[in-house]
Amino acid sequence: MARPKKGITFWDRVYSQVQRQGECFMFTGHKDECGYGRINKDGKLVRLHRAVWERDHGSIPAHHVVMHVCDRPACIEPSHLRLGTQSANIADMDNKGRRRSLIGSQQRSAKLHESDIPRIRAMLERGDTCQSISNIFGVSEGMIRHIKKGRAWKHVE
Repeated sequence: MARPKKGITFWDRVYSQVQRQGECFMFTGHKDECGYGRINKDGKLVRLHRAVWERDHGSIPAHHVVMHVCDRPACIEPSHLRLGTQSANIADMDNKGRRRSLIGSQQRSAKLHESDIPRIRAMLERGDTCQSISNIFGVSEGMIRHIKKGRAWKHVE
């Protein structure tokens, strides 16, 4: 990994990769999978909006996140950042209609696929036990009961 030239600071490197877009200060360098700007600082990749907050306000308290008022993850304009809890961040997303809920097999933790549900329902119809079905599909007996009662996987016909 190339070391920065002597005399060039972390913030020099950051601001050399920033472009003003309207009122936002957008980082154009490396971004993570969620679109947040990231750069190496002292041998560690850091999310830039958090580094900007810490530079201007000090450490981020436990159980808090740095939220974007502008809803643009790559923005590092200090006036667009505010501190809040994760639940406040989610409420903000919901209020602005930005939250995209993942359902069914779109969820990373899903053990079932939409194509499994009709088969499970057919097995339930024919009288197979929730326990035997759960063993076959590698899920909890409770999940099979949720499917049976229509509380889970209800988006699948």
